[in-house]
Amino acid sequence: MKATNPEAIRLIQNPSLWLLAIAGGLIAIDLSLSWRSAPDLSQLSMSLLCWGAVLSLLWEKRHSLNLESDLFSSGLGLLLIGFVLLRSLLMTSFDSVFELLPLISGIGLALVASGFKRLGQYRQELLIILALNIPIGLVINRIELLSNATAKFATMLLTYCGVEVYRQGINIFIPPSGAVEVAAGCSGWETIFPLLQLSVLFLVMFPTGLIAKICVPLMAVSIAFIVNGVRVAIMALLVAYSTQETFEYWHLGTGSQIFFLIATLMFGCVCYVVSQNAHPARQDHRELSES
Repeated sequence: MKATNPEAIRLIQNPSLWLLAIAGGLIAIDLSLSWRSAPDLSQLSMSLLCWGAVLSLLWEKRHSLNLESDLFSSGLGLLLIGFVLLRSLLMTSFDSVFELLPLISGIGLALVASGFKRLGQYRQELLIILALNIPIGLVINRIELLSNATAKFATMLLTYCGVEVYRQGINIFIPPSGAVEVAAGCSGWETIFPLLQLSVLFLVMFPTGLIAKICVPLMAVSIAFIVNGVRVAIMALLVAYSTQETFEYWHLGTGSQIFFLIATLMFGCVCYVVSQNAHPARQDHRELSES
């Protein structure tokens, strides 16, 4: 008979090790699906950011987590995890259910780890997963309100720049032959939604006051809307005064990503300023607590 290794047995019987293995498998599945869903790697980048933030928060409070679950919670959690595994194997389209799979995975794993009673331990992590994966954009893209607002803003910019321009609904016309339609894809939601997601991530990761919690999401929306409005105005000018190839480059090509990069950098500067202003307040609070 072979001698057993007590240390190996303890590792196998360690529930934390099994939870870590399950979490690693679920994260790997989500990253794999994200890679397949978006050729431009935008979804993969958001997934990496999401799971990186979640793992960072869990690591910080790893010693305070209560890993005690009950039979019902564990069973329900395993059912949710099983659904995620089955849905990923039978994935035929990247729909709203696909975008909710990370949240379902997170809830299932939290139930297996700590049960219903201690689900509040993971409220920050679940909020991040929800914010960075919620499929609200599928609904908003069907609303013309944002397209109309973007068309009005771009028309106003062109008018103030001295360009002869007029608007009909979501269509912008620059005589004699320039015309662009501000459809759902150009409404700015593809920039507004990621910046809103990043604002939630920032507010969860960095403690801030009530004013910052209100102002940061508003700044995210404002920056995204203004930058996209400038982009639409430039597109209208390119249609009227440039070549089709130049328009396509700035509309669908590499140039289209520059505007999103500008909006992201501007919002990053806002977050930096907010975090710097919040840091002294946290220091003062810590010093008062120690005294």
